[in-house]
Amino acid sequence: MKKTYTAIEFHGKNDFIVSNCFSIAFYRPTGTNPVYVNGMPIGDGQTMTINQNVDHIDTSSYEIVFTAGAGDNELYTIRILPENG
Repeated sequence: MKKTYTAIEFHGKNDFIVSNCFSIAFYRPTGTNPVYVNGMPIGDGQTMTINQNVDHIDTSSYEIVFTAGAGDNELYTIRILPENG
């Protein structure tokens, strides 16, 4: 059985990340500015999750792009990563 750990990161500006994980989720809090991940809009208060098959690691690159709005730029990524060792 593989060991994993969870990493949660805040993004407040346009960004580009490589996942290198078993699962990644993008969470946009309610009332924040619109945001797109690889061109896909994340709805207000919504989460987009991408999971891999057992023992497969997602090595995709994700582009985070905020657009103008009345709120703040806020997006959280939650990744399930393999523990080294």
